[in-house]
Amino acid sequence: MIETAGIFMQRGIFMVEDRRIEPFRYSFDVPLPGFYNKKLNRRVSGPLRIMDISLNGLRFQCDVNPELVFRDEVFISFMLDHVTYTAEGRVIWGSADGETMTCGVHVFEFPLSLREEIYRLKEKAEGDAGLRSLM
Repeated sequence: MIETAGIFMQRGIFMVEDRRIEPFRYSFDVPLPGFYNKKLNRRVSGPLRIMDISLNGLRFQCDVNPELVFRDEVFISFMLDHVTYTAEGRVIWGSADGETMTCGVHVFEFPLSLREEIYRLKEKAEGDAGLRSLM
C-alpha cells in the first residue's frame, strides 16, 4: 500500500470515501469528450471522456495523472447536444489501469439546464428500455 498526500493506494485504486448510490445513471454509448482542471492547481488538467452521468455526479476516464487524487476538487467542462456545460465537484473514487485512470466525481451542483438534460436522458433511457422489452 502506498500513501500519497494522505491518500492510500493499493493496486492502482484510490480508497473510497463515498460511492455514488442513486436511482438513475445514464451511460453514454460514445463517451463525451471534455476537459478537467484541478481547482487549486490549474496546471493539473487534461482531456477526459465522460462515461456516465447522474444528478449527483459523473464518471470519466483520462490519462493517468498522479497529481489528480482522491478528494481533489475539479472543474469539468464538456459538450452535450451542442451546449457547453461546466460543473465543479470532488473526486470520490478512482482507479488506474495502465496509462488510463477512471474517476468518479460528486458534482456539487449541476447548472439547471444540465439537470433538465439529465432528466431528458433518463426519460430517453426508460423509453428505450420499454421498446426493447416489446421486441
